[in-house]
Amino acid sequence: MTNLGGGTFRVLLSLNALVLIAVALASGSAFAQGFKWPEEPENLQVLPEGTGGAQLGKIMRGFASSLGVRCEHCHVGEGPDLTQFDFPSDEKATKLKARLMIAMVTALNQEHLPKLSEIEDREKPILQVECMTCHRSLSRPVMLGDVLSATIESEGVDAAIAEYRDLRDEYYGGFSYDFSEGMLTGLGEQLGDDGDFESAIRLIELEIEMNGESAAILYTLGGVQAAADLTIDAIDSFSNGMDMAPNDWKPFFQSELDRLTNRLEQGEDP
Repeated sequence: MTNLGGGTFRVLLSLNALVLIAVALASGSAFAQGFKWPEEPENLQVLPEGTGGAQLGKIMRGFASSLGVRCEHCHVGEGPDLTQFDFPSDEKATKLKARLMIAMVTALNQEHLPKLSEIEDREKPILQVECMTCHRSLSRPVMLGDVLSATIESEGVDAAIAEYRDLRDEYYGGFSYDFSEGMLTGLGEQLGDDGDFESAIRLIELEIEMNGESAAILYTLGGVQAAADLTIDAIDSFSNGMDMAPNDWKPFFQSELDRLTNRLEQGEDP
C-alpha cells in the first residue's frame, strides 16, 4: 500500500461545498439499507494506511462530486443499494485510471508544487491540486473549446453551435465549462487561422449573440472577414469596433480600415 502523506490526504478529504444531490440521496438510501463503509477496507493501494470507514466515505463522496458521477462509475454494481456493490473488485478500467490520477495528484502536490514554493521563498505551496481542480464535476474534463472543435471536425459548425446552446442551458452558472466572453472568439480566431472562415465567423457571431459586442470581439471578427475577402463586412466590423474602442486601441482599427479601404479603391476586392 502506498502512503500518500498527510498533505495529500488532507486534499483528498477536502470536499467541494456543493456535493451533487444525487450523490447525497444515494448515500442516504444506502445507509437506510444498512450499508456502512468498512473500517478495514480491502484492496486499498493508493489511499493511506489506516483509512477507516468515516474517512473512506468522505473521500469517495469527494471523488463522486468532483467527477459528477456515482459509485458505479468505478465500482462493480448498479443502483442506490451499495450493499450489493463489489467495492474491492478491480474489474473496471475506470478504477484503475482513478489510481493513476491519485498518483498524479500526489506527485504534483508533494514533488512539483513545493519546488514553486522554493522559487518564491514560501514556507509551503500556495495551493494544492485536487480532483475538482481539473474535472469541474465532469467525468471527462475536456475544455469547451476542444469539445466544439471536435464537433466541428466531425459534424460541422451547425452541430457545434447546437451543442454549445445545449451545454450552456445545462451548465451555465457553474464552472464545468467556460461560457465567458472571449472563449468563442478565441476558437473562431484559431479556425480562421486554419482557413475555416465560415465556422470562425459563425462562432464569433454566436459570441456576440450570447455576450454582446465589444471592441476586442469586433476586431477579431473584422480580421477573419478580411482574411475571407469579405471586405465590406470587415470594414463594418472595424468601424463599429473603433467606436467602442478606448483611445489607445483606435489606431489599430484605423490602420485596418485604411488598408481595406485601399483594397477597395485599388479594385483588389473579389
